[in-house]
Amino acid sequence: MTNGVYIGIDLGGRDKKTTGLCVLAEKGDIECELVKGKDVLKKIRPYLKNTKVIAIDAPLTKGRGKGNFRLYEKFLSTRTFRQEKINPLPPALMSKFCDFARELRAKLEKRGFVLDINLIEVFPTLTQKLCGKNLFSILKNKKFLPKTENQKSALICAILAFLHANFKTRWLGYKDGFLFLPETTLWEKSWRKKLYQAWQERDRLKYRRLIANIFK
Repeated sequence: MTNGVYIGIDLGGRDKKTTGLCVLAEKGDIECELVKGKDVLKKIRPYLKNTKVIAIDAPLTKGRGKGNFRLYEKFLSTRTFRQEKINPLPPALMSKFCDFARELRAKLEKRGFVLDINLIEVFPTLTQKLCGKNLFSILKNKKFLPKTENQKSALICAILAFLHANFKTRWLGYKDGFLFLPETTLWEKSWRKKLYQAWQERDRLKYRRLIANIFK
């Protein structure tokens, strides 16, 4: 592939072939596959020189709250998100996976990627709910259909990497971790209202340190 590329990783187990990996090229080419988690770095190494952003669905930082939740994860566990079944899993229930995700982050940082700059954490399930089909409107190759849910999630991650490189993402979080989402122009109208209401109704004391630029 020539020109810039954007990498999406739906991280799975270290030794199981459950990691979705997607490479999205500026010229429109899409490559998605399933790999073992431990093989991710080897698979993406040929692309790193031309990679503009890497987006990963996995906890890249460690929370200090109950259940090792980051502050933004606590917010996404409130009623609005629980009812839609898009609340995050407690990191404490998957400690080995979280350790593995942070190991991958460290290896990518050694290769010049900077967290929250050109290495971002994303949540494909939430992104899909917010945007619906709007999310795939940016793809030049409309005929591509992922074969598995892991590959679909990886493609969503790659799209978010592309959006981030083009200043079309927004963030939610605190110093314990930030989550990146598409700008609201890509959201379904109903979700613009739902998330805005959830943000307005949040406990101002509990979430006083939580910051976001979603609605700007």
